[in-house]
Amino acid sequence: MTGIRERVRLRKPQRVTLHSWAFRQLGSFIEYKARRAGVALVFVDAAYTSQTCRKCRHAERANRPSQTKFYCRACGFVEHADRNASHNIAALAAKQWGSGA
Repeated sequence: MTGIRERVRLRKPQRVTLHSWAFRQLGSFIEYKARRAGVALVFVDAAYTSQTCRKCRHAERANRPSQTKFYCRACGFVEHADRNASHNIAALAAKQWGSGA
């Protein structure tokens, strides 16, 4: 996960806390809490999920013309970029879950 320090706007004491907190530690906290609650957890590499079409699986940087828009150059599918990426992440998690990862 990158860019969060540039995207988040907080007061100085909160920025110090956020910027000194490792994302690996956040992941371990989430894993611990999920295990404690009996919730299954699958970590998914989110690389290129916002550039990949959830309909035809075509991946291209040009599929993401702006921060919010997704337009597939192969099949013409249009959707909000975050929604498209979330569907891709869910599909990857389901695939990992099905393979027993």
